Amino acid sequence: MKDQIIVVSQNLLKYNIDVPLNAILRVNLAWHKNLNSVKELLGEYEAYRIFLDVPIGRKKPPNFEHSFKGIIELIKEFSNIEYVAISNVESSKDVYYFRRNIFMEEFNVKIVPKIETYAGVEASDEIISALNYHPAVLMLDHQDLYSDLVRLNKEEYYLNIVDILIATCKKMDAKLLRTIGVIFSTEEIK
Repeated sequence: MKDQIIVVSQNLLKYNIDVPLNAILRVNLAWHKNLNSVKELLGEYEAYRIFLDVPIGRKKPPNFEHSFKGIIELIKEFSNIEYVAISNVESSKDVYYFRRNIFMEEFNVKIVPKIETYAGVEASDEIISALNYHPAVLMLDHQDLYSDLVRLNKEEYYLNIVDILIATCKKMDAKLLRTIGVIFSTEEIK
């Protein structure tokens, strides 16, 4: 498909699964205790574009958090980092905060707000407008959104709320990354 964005876990490469070079490898910092292991991993994947997933305010385990300074160092060192996903974005203020503190424009890296709450869906139009590239890209965390809706006693509206987010992205000519299948294994290869 034209302009399709495919983001896959970097773990696929460990299982000898062919990943096309046009796919973007997702490296989730939530699973890394320190940035040295991330640097080692990124050194192995220099041929690929990288989608760095940064856990901010993550409540579920694992939830290793990393400093802005460390993230900026990664971006400086690895020019193949193309996207940085930020967790729990609920307003345009969140986008502007990360644009200001991680200096994305300076490094030509695109912020990808992760929509994980009902508030994030409600503010999705302003979140898209706050991004400084086109087409804007959002990422939906289905599981966290559903958990938030349960907390708000709105779980029966889950599919409608996802449809609202899809429609907002379409209306604003933005891309929405969604989970399409998962791979399970009996063995973890590190």
